[in-house]
Amino acid sequence: MKLKYGMNPYQDYAEVIDDNNAFKLLNGKASVINVLDALNSWQLVKEASQTLGKAAATSFKHVTPSGVALETELTEQEKQAYLIKKETSPLSSAYARARGADRLASFGDFVALSETVDEATARMIKSEVSDGVIAPDYTPEALEILKSKKKGGYVVFSIDKDYEPDEVEERQVYGITIRQKRNELKVTDELLKDVKTESGALTPQIVSDLKLGILTLKYTMSNSICVVNNGQVIGIGSGQQSRILCSGLALNKANIWYQKTQLDYSFLKEQEGLKRTELDQLIEQKREEAFGDKVMLSELDGSCLISDGFFPQKDNIELAAKYGIKYIGSPVGSIRDEEIMATAKKYGITFVNIGVRLFHH
Repeated sequence: MKLKYGMNPYQDYAEVIDDNNAFKLLNGKASVINVLDALNSWQLVKEASQTLGKAAATSFKHVTPSGVALETELTEQEKQAYLIKKETSPLSSAYARARGADRLASFGDFVALSETVDEATARMIKSEVSDGVIAPDYTPEALEILKSKKKGGYVVFSIDKDYEPDEVEERQVYGITIRQKRNELKVTDELLKDVKTESGALTPQIVSDLKLGILTLKYTMSNSICVVNNGQVIGIGSGQQSRILCSGLALNKANIWYQKTQLDYSFLKEQEGLKRTELDQLIEQKREEAFGDKVMLSELDGSCLISDGFFPQKDNIELAAKYGIKYIGSPVGSIRDEEIMATAKKYGITFVNIGVRLFHH
C-alpha cells in the first residue's frame, strides 16, 4: 500500500507491507501517522469489545486515545453536550461518548470502531472534523457517506476482524531492527483479585470499568493514567515523565468532562448558525464561566483511576481523593507501597493491584 508521505510531508516515500492482505485502504490517501493511529486504535476497540461484550469506539490523536467508550443509551444531557440531534445506534452512541470525553482534543481525530459501521455512525463521523476511520466493515450506505467526506479525501480503512499477527513483532529505529514478543496480555478477572485496600464493593460495573481502563492504557503512550466511569474513559493523561503530571492531566480532563455534563445548554438554542467546532469552543467558554476550576468530579459516584505503572509517591493517591476517586487499579512495586496503601485506606479508596505494567511506546 503506497502512502502519500511518511511521518512528515517532506518524507516523500512511505508504504505499508501487508503480506496477509488483512488491512485495506477503501478511500483517501493515508500517511504514516494515519496508519499508526489506525492499527493502534483498532487493537484497542477489538479487545475492548471482545473483553466486555459491547460495541466499542475510540477517538485517537497522535497514536494515543483522547477518548474510549462502550455503547449505551445516551441521556438527553449527553446528547446536548455531544451536539447530537438525531437518533443514535449502539455503535454511534459509543463513538459519541468516545469523542465526547474531550471534544476539543478530538479535533481532527482518527476513529476506530469495533463493529460494522452503520449509516447513523457514518453520518455522525461526517459531521465532525476527522482525518479517518478504521472498522472491520461498512454498510454500503455508510461507506458512501464516508467517501463523500473531505471532498472525497477522507481516509477509510477496513481490517479483517479475524486477523491475528505473529507472536513476534519488529520495528526499525535508525536502521537497527528490534524484535520482541507482542503485548498479548489478556484482561481478565485474574488481574483484579489482589485487593490491597477494600472500601467499596467491586460491582460488575466497577470491574468492567477497571478492565476498560487497563485496555485503554495498554494502547496509550507511557507514562499514562486514565479515569473511567460507566463504560466511558473520561480523562487521559499520557506521555509525561512524571506520574503525578499524568494523574493531574487525567483528573483535570475528567473534571472538565463532568462540568460539561452539568452545564445548562439552553444557550445553544440561539446558536443555530455556528459550526460544530465553533459550538465546541462556545461550550468550553460557557463551562469556564460557570464553573472555572471548581472540583466537581467528586459528585460523581463510582469513578475509577487506573495507572500503567506503580505510584512512586502517595501524592497521586491524595490527588485522586481530592477528585472523589473511590477505586484505583495499578501495579505495585514502590518502596513506599505501605505508605501508599495507608493513604488509600485513609481516604476510603479501594486499591486493586493489577499486577502488570502497561507501558506502550
